[in-house]
Amino acid sequence: MVAGIIVTHGKLAAELLETASTIIGEFSHCHAVTNSSKSPQALYDEVHALLESEQDRRCIVFVDYFGGSCSHTCLRIEHARPETCVISGVNLPMLLAFLNKRETLSFEDLTGEVVKRGQDSVRILDPSKI
Repeated sequence: MVAGIIVTHGKLAAELLETASTIIGEFSHCHAVTNSSKSPQALYDEVHALLESEQDRRCIVFVDYFGGSCSHTCLRIEHARPETCVISGVNLPMLLAFLNKRETLSFEDLTGEVVKRGQDSVRILDPSKI
């Protein structure tokens, strides 16, 4: 099973995990991390410790957006741990796809599926097409 760590500004990571659990039920090996009141080094240390706690599991680290402190910190980790993948732009459809498919897809296929699901969920809704 692939582990997940969601790293965001504010309470977004925790809220995404809580919302996902109301939709699909309980799950394990998925962690929420906020950058609130943390230095870049403290954030790095927290995410690194979570990765270490997952032992031999591969891990996808989701961040809220590319270019922010969360992504910069997590890219440092990815550089040190090439078996980790960092994906920016986390949203609920991505997280649900990750949780539902992380036991059945290869790591490489899972990362592609998660990104595709996130991109496909962003659209302008047209009520005339309902």
